[in-house]
Amino acid sequence: MNYPSMPDEKRARSRIVRRITVVILAVFLLVIATGSALAYVFVKRSVEPIDPTSTETVEVEVPYGVGSGYIGELLEEKGLVRSSTIFRLYTRFKNESSFQAGTYTLSPSLSLDEMISTLKTGKVIVVPDIKLVIPEGFTIDQVTARLAKTADLPKEQISEKLSDREYIRSLVNQHEMLTEEVLADGIYHPLEGYLFPATYEFNKGVTLEEIIENMLEPTERLYQENKNQIAASGRTFHELLALASVVEKEAVTSEDRKEIAGVFENRLADGMKLQSDPTVWYGTGESSIFTTFADLENDSLYNTYRYGGIPIGPIASVSRDAFEATLNPNDTENYYFYARPPREDFPKGEVLFEVSYEDHQKNVSKYRSEWEEFEEANKN
Repeated sequence: MNYPSMPDEKRARSRIVRRITVVILAVFLLVIATGSALAYVFVKRSVEPIDPTSTETVEVEVPYGVGSGYIGELLEEKGLVRSSTIFRLYTRFKNESSFQAGTYTLSPSLSLDEMISTLKTGKVIVVPDIKLVIPEGFTIDQVTARLAKTADLPKEQISEKLSDREYIRSLVNQHEMLTEEVLADGIYHPLEGYLFPATYEFNKGVTLEEIIENMLEPTERLYQENKNQIAASGRTFHELLALASVVEKEAVTSEDRKEIAGVFENRLADGMKLQSDPTVWYGTGESSIFTTFADLENDSLYNTYRYGGIPIGPIASVSRDAFEATLNPNDTENYYFYARPPREDFPKGEVLFEVSYEDHQKNVSKYRSEWEEFEEANKN
């Protein structure tokens, strides 16, 4: 029997020791790397905004002479930073210390660097006294009601201003997009469709005229940006805005807007009436799920069942998307569409398009009961 010599045993033990050492070292380095990575992720997350999309604001009062530790605790308590410790260490690492006393309006949408900058410079996020939100498809009447409530103005004052022909003429002189078309006989509201749907912020003391001017500016920009294409279309801006407002009220998605605009172009090209229910409702001043025969007979120049072509004016506020869809409609073979009510798979509803009237009528017959059920389920 052969036995290993002593030098062989020593070499074997040395190899084992080296392997163990390498394994221990590798594990040690892995632990350090993992810890460093976790620490990096934690710190990175801590310096980022708590909620980048937040519109909430929080008032924070920083006393005179306090340090970063106190300020960090104050910000953490207000829900503006994730960790007061990280705030304190981060400010030390960046050698930031010249914080100014005062009352600040801060937001969870600010990063740690933005928070520090604000507290150093004394920059305050100003909370507007008036925040006016106008959704797409709002009518002048809805805008008036929202503005009266938000800005604490009498509805009568707003309505009177928006129907003041002398005031409207002054706006026509100021804005290239506005023409005498808005003052034509049969127009219900001269500025219908021209008050752009958006969120507006104003301070106390703002005048009604300033609010209206602010709401006209985005529409003026939309006109100027598309001026050449508007001229090439052979239609006036007013006509395109009127058609786009009908598209706005009929569609539920961006793609629907393009397709519905294409359907309307087909109807206009063939001398058909647009036959859009929202134009009927605008003319009667009533909104309903179903349009009655009496509604269809209403003698309003907005009624596209009674009168051919584009309505005399817009019937609602128009989004950029709806206007651009009207300028660039789909080249489609469809002439008809039918909207189904919102449901689980289509929370905004669904629009069905057809080439033939017969197929369109099949959709009407098949899905009309859905609207009856929807109306019943949503009764107040």
